[in-house]
Amino acid sequence: MKQKFLDSLSRISENLVLFDSVDLSPLGQTYGDFSEMSQVASNAGNTELSKTFSNMADMTEQLVMSEDANLTHGVELLNKLITMVSENLIVDGSRSNDIKKLFHKISQVQFSGEAQEPIDSDNEEDLSREFISSIEKDPDVSRDFVNEAGDHLDNCTPALLELEKSPDNMDCINLVFRCFHSIKGVAGFLNLDSIRKLSHHAEDLLDCIRSGKITYDREIANLLFESSDALRTMVNQLSDLMSGNAPQPLNIKLKDLKKRLKNMRDLIGNGTPENNLNRKPVEKKTQQQISSRIFAGRKEVIKVDADRLNRLIDIIGELVIAETIVQESEETRSHSNPAYLRKLNQLDKITRELQTMGMSMRMVPVKSTFNNMAKIVRDLSGSQEKQINFTMSGEDTEIDKNIVDKLSDPLVHMVRNAVDHGIESSTAQRRNAGKKPEANIEISAFHRGGNVCIEIKDDGRGIDPDKIFKKAVEKGLVSQEDNITSSEIINLIFAPGFSTAENITDISGRGVGMDVVRKNITELNGTVEVSSELGKGSIFTIKLPLTLAIIDGMVIRMGEERFIVPTLAISKAVNIPKSDIHLLGSKEFIYYKGQNIPLYRLNRFLEIPDSAASNSLMLIIDNDTQPAGLIVDELIGKQQIVIKSLGEAFRYIDGYSGCAILSDGGVGLIIDVNSVVKNYNKDAI
Repeated sequence: MKQKFLDSLSRISENLVLFDSVDLSPLGQTYGDFSEMSQVASNAGNTELSKTFSNMADMTEQLVMSEDANLTHGVELLNKLITMVSENLIVDGSRSNDIKKLFHKISQVQFSGEAQEPIDSDNEEDLSREFISSIEKDPDVSRDFVNEAGDHLDNCTPALLELEKSPDNMDCINLVFRCFHSIKGVAGFLNLDSIRKLSHHAEDLLDCIRSGKITYDREIANLLFESSDALRTMVNQLSDLMSGNAPQPLNIKLKDLKKRLKNMRDLIGNGTPENNLNRKPVEKKTQQQISSRIFAGRKEVIKVDADRLNRLIDIIGELVIAETIVQESEETRSHSNPAYLRKLNQLDKITRELQTMGMSMRMVPVKSTFNNMAKIVRDLSGSQEKQINFTMSGEDTEIDKNIVDKLSDPLVHMVRNAVDHGIESSTAQRRNAGKKPEANIEISAFHRGGNVCIEIKDDGRGIDPDKIFKKAVEKGLVSQEDNITSSEIINLIFAPGFSTAENITDISGRGVGMDVVRKNITELNGTVEVSSELGKGSIFTIKLPLTLAIIDGMVIRMGEERFIVPTLAISKAVNIPKSDIHLLGSKEFIYYKGQNIPLYRLNRFLEIPDSAASNSLMLIIDNDTQPAGLIVDELIGKQQIVIKSLGEAFRYIDGYSGCAILSDGGVGLIIDVNSVVKNYNKDAI
């Protein structure tokens, strides 16, 4: 460890030789090196050395930030410090006092413009001007900052949530500290004073927790969550300005937030634990078992422009189509040269690997989105004084990033509805209903029938069909004489402008809701459904395609036409004698492996004449609740297909999720098996 630090200090000293008053990049690199060394020393338990490197990082930051500092003198002092610290490492601490004296001397020199507070207001024009100035200074670094700050804030949220369960989890505390510290450093380089100062105040508060001066509690958690949200809002506005979009209103009281962070830190730093808000010091633990489920091994990553990635996926799709056409051509089929066929098979293997690799580049887990839902439940349950236990499962399930980006808003609305409408208003109401005082909301992701499903489940009051029906009659959506089922009544919540909220609040009651949710999900080629039991709770299920690009498909024939069924939706294909098909009521079933499976004749759905064959070919598909049999005429073969949109004119036709170019250049429609089952014409049986 000692040698590693000595090597780093030597490299930093060499790097500072490149410094001049025009190019400050060596100082920026030096700041990052000192910060990293401070963290390494802290992890190794060397508090004094960690503080030394942290002070050196702060000094470097002051030099970078100050407009009137004597930079040459500052770099000379830095080099002198580096020499002292190196000697101190070699002789095991004999120069510690010299280092402290030099730090004291440096502290008398005003390197930074901190006292000047160039911008310390809640005026959005001032902030926009500051952001625009940063973008003009270095647009490339600003773009990288937006991406990296977003990643840091994504990591910050689950760590803060974990800390509410385990306040002494030092891994989480250090992670949150690093998030704010990293954002502060780059924001300082870009002269983003508003972001830098807010991060700095939050970092100071966390440092008091790290040093054991105070234990983490909900009051501190609220401040840190509020700081994280404010930083995300400012980073998003910076991103909007870079993209040429009109920035969203900030609605942040920055001065007040920074003041509250500073006051909390001052209360901690001054006085004894007894007169310090009755807070007690942290009891430090050793050989301690700390939860690490939110931490994962970090890999080296390269940021890639999203447009380039999308273009790459499109080109891979065209390659897949071209390779399939070559494989299925008459010339290839009639070719008997073994060497030629081996080369063709090798080409097929490489193409498939390239396709898999390309698709994986755009697949991301839903974990980040789920973590945001956890934060929303935490905030709303606190404001509404409801006891809610939020759990999530399947958060590592991966979906196309283009889908994930557009999924957040619908999920936010449904989670807010679950808290506001779903969960009872008081614990007394839950006790009277025979429930535990603490309510449960669960969000989960899983694969089913070639789709990714996301469920939001609560054990609240459920949806009252009578109340829905009454409101629908008032709005003229149905008439009092209509004879509709409870399920159909519940689905009226997706009607435009429908709401049963009696009062308009910040959460609900504005008449813009589930209709927008359904519209947004439909645009992703998905569906949303709801099931509910009065007094027991509700389940909202979103079904989405795994990707919007390339899938494996089974090409089938119905009559003279060819169609495609996603292979993920197919469990098995079997031949069944027509004599084995029997009726239960008006529906057809086949007894298969100990259970009656309902049959759906795809030709009737497609309005194609029945086959005259004595046997029927059945695809067993994974339906929502039980397996189902889909009768088809012929299986032609498996093919990788590039999904193409049906276009605006046909996108809302039931039973189809898109189309694809087949191996001979023809076009085949992609069958949405769940839609076929749901919308199957019962009268045709």
